Amino acid sequence: MRLSMTNRSGKEKGIGHFGPNKILNTTHPIKVGVSLTRMDTNDVAAKLTKRFKQALTKEREEDIAQTQAQILALPPRTLARRGLAILNLNVSNIRSAMGGTMVLELEPDNAITSEIDKIVGIRTGDIVAIEKMPSTTEKRTKQANSARVEGVILRVTASTISVSIEDQFGDKALALDGRLWVVKLVNAVTYTRMDETLEKLSKLVAPTRLQKIVMGTVKPTSVNSIDPLEFFDVGLNESQKEAIAFALSDSEVSIVHGPPGTGKTYTVIEIIRQLVKKGERVLVCGPSNISVDTILERLDSLVQSDKLLRVGHPARMLASTQRHSLDLILRTSEPGQIVRDIRHEIDDNFSKIKKTRSGREKSAIYQDIKQLRKEYRLREKKALSQVLNSGLVVVCTLHGAGSTFLSGIEFNTIIIDEVSQSLEPQCWIPIIAHPEAKKLVIAGDNKQLPPTIKASFNERVLGTTLFDRLVAAHGDKIKRLLNVQYRMNDIIMQYPSEAMYGGQLIAADSVKDRVMADLEYVKASEETKIKALWIDTQGGDFPETEDADDNGSKSNDLEAWLVMQQITMLVDQGIRLSDIGVISPYNAQVSTIAKRVEAYVEKSIKGVVGVEDGIEVSSVDGFQGREKNAIIISLVRSNDVGEVGFLKDDRRLNVAMTRPRRYLCVIGDMETLSRGSKFLKNWTDWASEHAEIQYPDVGDVLELAMRLS
Repeated sequence: MRLSMTNRSGKEKGIGHFGPNKILNTTHPIKVGVSLTRMDTNDVAAKLTKRFKQALTKEREEDIAQTQAQILALPPRTLARRGLAILNLNVSNIRSAMGGTMVLELEPDNAITSEIDKIVGIRTGDIVAIEKMPSTTEKRTKQANSARVEGVILRVTASTISVSIEDQFGDKALALDGRLWVVKLVNAVTYTRMDETLEKLSKLVAPTRLQKIVMGTVKPTSVNSIDPLEFFDVGLNESQKEAIAFALSDSEVSIVHGPPGTGKTYTVIEIIRQLVKKGERVLVCGPSNISVDTILERLDSLVQSDKLLRVGHPARMLASTQRHSLDLILRTSEPGQIVRDIRHEIDDNFSKIKKTRSGREKSAIYQDIKQLRKEYRLREKKALSQVLNSGLVVVCTLHGAGSTFLSGIEFNTIIIDEVSQSLEPQCWIPIIAHPEAKKLVIAGDNKQLPPTIKASFNERVLGTTLFDRLVAAHGDKIKRLLNVQYRMNDIIMQYPSEAMYGGQLIAADSVKDRVMADLEYVKASEETKIKALWIDTQGGDFPETEDADDNGSKSNDLEAWLVMQQITMLVDQGIRLSDIGVISPYNAQVSTIAKRVEAYVEKSIKGVVGVEDGIEVSSVDGFQGREKNAIIISLVRSNDVGEVGFLKDDRRLNVAMTRPRRYLCVIGDMETLSRGSKFLKNWTDWASEHAEIQYPDVGDVLELAMRLS
């Protein structure tokens, strides 16, 4: 069973939706389409950056405050349960990484048997502190552990966690011994890079044409006709072809709007291949490692191996695509030979440090390592420049686009994928770092979850994405909608299409009629032929509760048993656990359901086909970008006042309801929900007409609870 409980906010709150006029008015007070003087353009840049910098300052403060409050207030075991810490570790090895950086490898204490890769909250790229495990009576304060070491997670496996140590903590890292723990910190590096980018934006003396278009002070070139293309992918539909052709046209900015299941990634891949065919150098970015790794995996066999490069730690990459990592290329390429020799010398010195017990000797050896690092970095920079200049497609995160590795490398086109999950200041990193670029292609869906925002008062500024602002500034003419979806059957697709996409989505013939019964291992029955089911809990028999141990997150105990009732029914029909996903907007409910699923699997169906992958139980945020044959949604809210909290956000619900391929089961109180928002009222009205409706019996649910407990 996989468990993901990461919501995008520490608090329950609806995320406001702003129409085009409001987006424009809150972003820049200019008339769209009017050519401005340089003074006017610079004034817009100054105002834009001022707003973003103020918001980011508040965001950083709120982020740090929330994280620090949890670290100081909660005991280590509670932090570990919440995915914020890994306990009882020992240093098993010290080695070097790219740039000569020190890497600590930690493994569980011999007395601990749990697999550390099951800690879902700590992942590659996270900023962490390594400290001595506090005693049960030791009080933790901001100054409690003077020996704290900070670094970046490189890799998390079942038996080892690798941490790249910041240079200023090198001496302290060498002194670490005994039982340790790792605790997640705020990623201040990302904030710093955004601040640096905004500072550069505010001081631009002569912005490029592309930068002016992104600011909204100059119109993109109008496109009247587009030359026909010979597509690499013969399976593309007409809307995809139109989006690709427009992205390759004279317009400096284009948006690929890809609703769920419409093949946005396939479209982006074709755009990249067409640009490579023209001999262009392309910088492909995204807000997370997952977003860019998805593209890298698809490109792996489509772009010449030595022309496809990935900037970032190899540990963040899929095994099948690690050969494109700069680190690995430097280990094997001719330009990297002299760099490898120095790195071996650094590793030899780390081995000497590990063998000696003398603090004085350790310090002396570490001084030698520092000198070697300087030489290493000079030669590494030269070798990297040779390798990067030979590549046509460079893939990295938005943060990585500002890396010193890429300085001096010129790109023709910048592509930003999953732009609607990115803060706009993040998107400016590649645009400012690479002013030579003439074209910007962005892809995403502004009707799904927005970027993570910690401070609620920042939603007005940071909640407006680059996607929204460009459409507000330049109109729908710069956007192309992908309208054929290949995931959901026609009934599951119907409401999100009507409510979020103006009824424009079309279910492809290959998916529109599919149901669970079509799977060869599933029994053909009345239950497995249903496309969409709503289990209506109205009447007050399935009340919500507030979980005091999970930041006040809501849960619904009896509704969780209804989820189990659905799961047992599906399994009895031959459906594999790996076909099933369970989604809830509330962490407390996710936790409750996950525990019951785990107990059910252990007690009743261990060894059945599909168990090894298991049911995925997740928050809405954790399921964005994923899909399953069957999805069960537990909405939790059931009260007398029509309070629905998180569920007011239509984008959050859009993500949840568009994850299933063949079967959607919604469990929720229609009466409560219909009073919560217009979107929810319309959804319940739609379900009453188009979905199967069931009214659960509390007695049956309690009987199931007794049987499975």
